[in-house]
Amino acid sequence: MYTRRDILIGPAPQPEADEDFLSSERGAAAIEYGLIASLIAIVLTASLTRLGKRQRRNFNCAKRAMKGKKANKFCSRRGA
Repeated sequence: MYTRRDILIGPAPQPEADEDFLSSERGAAAIEYGLIASLIAIVLTASLTRLGKRQRRNFNCAKRAMKGKKANKFCSRRGA
């Protein structure tokens, strides 16, 4: 016979199920993968931002050279 609690809330959790849940490492692995993905995203964002700034500077130097203007201090840098 079902009790009112079983009908409203469901049967009481079994102790074996709790032990399996606590010993499971699936959640920890998912968190680790999430942290790794976050780290990769941060590194990519920082790298692409720096690359974009460098490319903007290079294009501005090329534009100044095509217009016949004097190069600024950033245009004279080699390999920067």
